[in-house]
Amino acid sequence: MSCSKHSDEAFINQKIIGTWKWVKTDGGIANNIHDTPASTGNNIDLKITDDNHYFFYTNGVLTSQGTYAIEIRNCIHDHTNKNVINFSSLEDQDMMIERVDDFTLESSDDVYDGTVSIYSKI
Repeated sequence: MSCSKHSDEAFINQKIIGTWKWVKTDGGIANNIHDTPASTGNNIDLKITDDNHYFFYTNGVLTSQGTYAIEIRNCIHDHTNKNVINFSSLEDQDMMIERVDDFTLESSDDVYDGTVSIYSKI
């Protein structure tokens, strides 16, 4: 997994607003995780609002919600500072933002042998 230089916080806040459909998750010990909606049977959507609320939907059913904050943390992979979506619910793992643009959100869990997840904007 790689970590890239963090972007301006205002830019990140603007870019993450919207609804994101989970596309895939890869990684883990020896890169053994290769999950997709087809392989798991779960279609996951993440809705992020401009008033700092988030909603996770699994197969169309609301499964988690709360507030979020954008934080800067040091990436354990390359020791650069990165933006992180810090979710209020302890059940929801924080997302270190690897890359975000108008169409794609790429996040990691920022642990050794961790995973990278790709979301596509709906």
